[in-house]
Amino acid sequence: MIAQFNKLSEANPTSSDRVISLKPFQDKFIFSQKRYPAFIGAWGTGKTMCAIERGRIHSEKHPKNLGMIVRKEFVNLRDSTMVDYENYTGMKINSERNSDFSNHSRVMFRHAEELTKDNLSNINLGWFIIEQAEEFDTDDVFFMLTGRLRREGVPHWGAVIGNTRGHDWIYKLWKVGQDDSYSLEEATSFDNADN
Repeated sequence: MIAQFNKLSEANPTSSDRVISLKPFQDKFIFSQKRYPAFIGAWGTGKTMCAIERGRIHSEKHPKNLGMIVRKEFVNLRDSTMVDYENYTGMKINSERNSDFSNHSRVMFRHAEELTKDNLSNINLGWFIIEQAEEFDTDDVFFMLTGRLRREGVPHWGAVIGNTRGHDWIYKLWKVGQDDSYSLEEATSFDNADN
């Protein structure tokens, strides 16, 4: 996928490249410089695709990076998120639920029951993504993962994607909160109707 260029002609894609045109809200999320970007939108707005692309870019750009993609339930992680990752990136996920890059970066796929302080105590992440963040009732997992953003030599960020679910923890941190390290992109299905 080519998303780093303003014009397709600058990228010089080959026939094996997957080329997409990003909507402004997708572009803002993928390339946000904020530490905690969020993309909250309806079905069909490209949230998962954008999150995976953001993680892929940072894993390719920064050798020995370590990212984690999290989902609440293992079945959804396995049957949806991991399948989407392989489809969008063309990369494989091994039996330990990791995807390894040639530059020694790694993306780990984990579910909520695995995210205990003991399991995370020695992990130094460069980035994380919580997919379908509205499935989590509290911000506990988000803040636990923010505490693991300490990998040396790489930018640190944690993103959430999900659907709107009233005045939940996502609403409070991104919609009401005033911390300028957070950014929020929102979209409806109509915003991406042509896709």
